[in-house]
Order: sequence, then structure tokens, then C-alpha cells
Amino acid sequence: MNPHLSFFLFLISSGVCSSLSAESRDEILRKGKELYNGAGSCVACHMADGKGQKGNIPPLAGSDWLKEGSDRSIAISLRGLAGPIQVNGKKYYAAMPPQLLFDDEKLAYILSYVNNAWGNQEDLVRKEQVAKARRELSQDVFTPQTLLKKFPFDKKYSKKNGTFTPTFDDTLTEITKPVIYRTFMPGASPAAFAVALPGNHYFCWDAGECRLRYVWTKGGFIKSNQAHWSSNGKPVAEFNGTPYYRAHTTLLKDETFDELSKTNMQKPIYDTSQAEDFPLKIEGAKGTPSFLGYQLVEGYPKFRYSLGKHTITELIGMNDKKTGIVRTFTISPPTEAVLQLTPSAFASINCDQGKSKPDGKLLLSAKDSSHFSVLITPVEETN
Repeated sequence: MNPHLSFFLFLISSGVCSSLSAESRDEILRKGKELYNGAGSCVACHMADGKGQKGNIPPLAGSDWLKEGSDRSIAISLRGLAGPIQVNGKKYYAAMPPQLLFDDEKLAYILSYVNNAWGNQEDLVRKEQVAKARRELSQDVFTPQTLLKKFPFDKKYSKKNGTFTPTFDDTLTEITKPVIYRTFMPGASPAAFAVALPGNHYFCWDAGECRLRYVWTKGGFIKSNQAHWSSNGKPVAEFNGTPYYRAHTTLLKDETFDELSKTNMQKPIYDTSQAEDFPLKIEGAKGTPSFLGYQLVEGYPKFRYSLGKHTITELIGMNDKKTGIVRTFTISPPTEAVLQLTPSAFASINCDQGKSKPDGKLLLSAKDSSHFSVLITPVEETN
């Protein structure tokens, strides 16, 4: 065989040619950063600075779990990770669902960015690595134990990283402090949060579309097993309560509360429409909202998103009597706005600012929009 041809075939088989024609490092990291910070993406939990949430979401910035190659981070991204985890000597309880929204190339971009952001200095990830892992890994969600059995740490990292025995009962009955799960929920996009509040009120907030989906009480929180993560969101998380407040959208406006509260084992009830009926209307603000992440305020989630040039925050907690939820909003810069609420025979809705209309519209002046609250209480709790 011609020696030049042999060398050329060697380059192809070894992947060198593809790397020579590949995008520049800067372009790869730019695309990865854009995907990482996209609506409903990694930033929703790990935050823009990669530091995560204390005691809840582990950091990516400076994480030892990114060391020694990318097999470990690829596996977590593809299959998810469930169970208490210790990262750099600190304990975290939240689990991570598999990242089902991204193909091999996009996931490689994201992991390349994570490997080289916030002071991290790890290798770029190729889409071929992701594709190989997607083919070869079992379909089971990883636990820290099973992950480290397959991809063990070097001794210098093993003492500060791994798992631990939780000090609380994982069966949630009486809620004494907020509990936040990032999981698949019926009637929401795949980027949903399920939150349990003291007083045993629960809600689903959709980071994919930046909106509250529904609130329920009685019947308990979602079941905390991870079975629904293992098959592209089928089935969705199971809960036994019946929502007392349901924010209707164009796709699901005819759905009954009873239908929503049943777990659909075959076809998830996802609303990923980026519907034109986004509940917050701001004059001149076009397009869809972009999720900016969330922070914990005394344990309660405060969600942030942008709409046009405006930044909106929504802090959701309990009222003083723990009989309903309080949604506290800020709009910056303040502006005239309309918030569409959903009138319900099952809930009482009261607002401390603006002018409420019978059809559920809350009319806000610029002054009102800077800080206003909406109290939603089940009717039986108001009697």
C-alpha cells in the first residue's frame, strides 16, 4: 500500500483528521457556555458561577468529581445521579436527573465548558466520547457507590468525595423545612422543580417556561424514588394529592385536576409549548422568558428569569398561618404589567398590590410591579 495513503488512513482512524478540522477551542467553549446558561438548562441548579446551592446542589467549580478524565461526568449527565453525595468534603442531598434534552454534540459542548470554566482546567470532551458512553452504559440511574465502583477516584481525592449515610428519613411526611427536587413532573416541561413547604403544601414550578404550574396539599409530596428518571421521563413523578390551584395554558386548559394528579405511565403530560399565553405581560417585552437560576432565601426558592430588558424574581413560601402559598414578585426595572392568574373554585386568590379583575388579570402600575405578592389558599383552608 502507498505509504502516504497508509498514513492518511491512520489519521482518520485515530481521529486526528477530525480534530484538525474541528472548531476552535474558543468556539467550543462559547457554545458550551451558551447551552449551559440556556433556559431550563444546567444553570437552573448549578448557577452561573458553578457554585451550586449549599447543602442541596453540589458545585461544579473546582469539583474533584471532574478530575481524572471525563468518564465520570459523562456518565452522570447521561444517566443521572441519585443519593447523598460528598463533594470536596461537603455534603449534598439533591439528586440529578439525566440530561435528556441534549444530543451527543451539545452535551460535549456543555461538559467541555464545565471542564474549563470557573478555574477548572480539564480536557475538552468530544461527541464521540459521549456517543460511546450512551451506547455502553447501563440504563440504570447511578448512585455515588455504583458510579465510583465503575469510575473510582485516585486515593488523593477519595477521602473528600463519595457518599454518606443521611441523617434524616427519606420518607417525607411532615414537612418542617422546604424540600426541593429537580425532576420530571406531569403537566410541565422536563425542566421542572417539585417543592415541598412547611405546612404540607407542595408546588410544581417549571424552569423551562418560567412559570408556576400547580399547587396541591394533602395526599403527600412526590415519591422520592428515581424510577421515573430512567426512561426519558416516562413515567413522570407520582404524587397522590389533588391540585387546588392550576395555572392553565393553551395546550392544557381543558385538563381536569383529577387527570393531572394521576401519574401517566405511558405518555408524560408535558407542556413544552413556550406558549404565547405567558402569564406575565409587559409592554414592549417580546419573545419568551429566559431562566436565570434560583437562590435559596431561608430555604425557600427564589426563581429568577428575564423577559425583554426586565428581570423578574418570584419567591414562593408559606403565609404566616401556613394555610397557603405566597408568591412574592419583583420586576426590575419596574414597569406597568399584567399578571394573568387562574380563577379557581378550589382556591382563594388575594393580591396586596394592583387591581384584580374577575377574569384573573392583575393590573400593575410601575410602582406596584417593583414588589407585590399573591396569596393562594385552598378554599377549605379559608373557612
